[in-house]
Amino acid sequence: MDVSVELKGVTKRFDEVTAVDNVSLKIRRGEFFSLLGPSGCGKTTTLRLVAGFEHPSEGKILINNADVSNKRPYERNVNTVFQNYALFPHLTVAGNIQFGLERKRTPKDEMLRLVVEALDLVRLNYMGDRYPHQLSGGQQQRVALARALILRPEVLLLDEPLGALDLKLRKEMQLELKSLQEKIGITFIYVTHDQEEALTMSDRIAVMETGRLAQVGTAEEIYEYPKTRFVADFIGESNFFSGKITAIDDNHLYLITDGGLKITLPADKAHTAGQHINFSVRPEKFRVEPEPGTSDWENQFIGEIVNKIYLGESIHYVIALSAKENINVFLKKERSGPQKTVFSIGDKVHVSWHRDDSVILVD
Repeated sequence: MDVSVELKGVTKRFDEVTAVDNVSLKIRRGEFFSLLGPSGCGKTTTLRLVAGFEHPSEGKILINNADVSNKRPYERNVNTVFQNYALFPHLTVAGNIQFGLERKRTPKDEMLRLVVEALDLVRLNYMGDRYPHQLSGGQQQRVALARALILRPEVLLLDEPLGALDLKLRKEMQLELKSLQEKIGITFIYVTHDQEEALTMSDRIAVMETGRLAQVGTAEEIYEYPKTRFVADFIGESNFFSGKITAIDDNHLYLITDGGLKITLPADKAHTAGQHINFSVRPEKFRVEPEPGTSDWENQFIGEIVNKIYLGESIHYVIALSAKENINVFLKKERSGPQKTVFSIGDKVHVSWHRDDSVILVD
């Protein structure tokens, strides 16, 4: 693995508070890597440690295999883009972008050439003479990116840079930012609390919980195979079950839930009969039909619609499977196929899901 940034047992304490707790992580060169988690999980502190704004209480930080743990920000080949962009209001777009080059005493001709290239890269070719207050939020964000990228950093650090944008523009900028990263090929480390944002842009994601890494993997791995209840709950939505294993064979694990449902799960050699376990199923994994008969999936139950929420492209149903267990189900509105029926509150329905769509959780 060609590693751009590595954290080795990094811990950061602020008095009695441990913000980052023994984090070890390797980020590949040219990777779009996201640190994802709720407020207070340690993701921004981790980014600040890589940037040099904070220094680790324990452990090491390596960039390009060089130990930078105690180096100042300007001694590391990294740049940071913040949520508020931090543009100089008295400087033009071009003036903001070339600010770092001026500090490095770059020759004027080379500086002009680099500014033109940077403006072209972020598609602001004809806005070099404008001032920040004359730009939209998305344009200001591009200026901040150009200012950071013009110095050719080894790593670009982004601290929730889309957080101040409205929803539609934020979605547009997600695709732009990912395309830009692929074009220039440098390592991006991106901090966000927005699950969809991380899933959309990232090559890999580190989900953080109370200063620790809960799980690291691709978007698909994190979503489809969460290891813990925290990850399953934080990334998207999940239905959670718990129950006792009654039997195991080569291909199946059989379980009775706390609500009395007899469930079939994929075989798992890490567990034994009699053990109490937790598992989750995503809301879109269920099949819901007015009558039984068309599904051959292992888990099949009769339920009752207890709530219904219209979401535009899909309908969110809450279905009671037992006195103790309600599930959330997302069904796309389709004009044909087995799920074409729109159900009403009080309807009895047939619910099924495949055993492989049940994910056994560590906790």
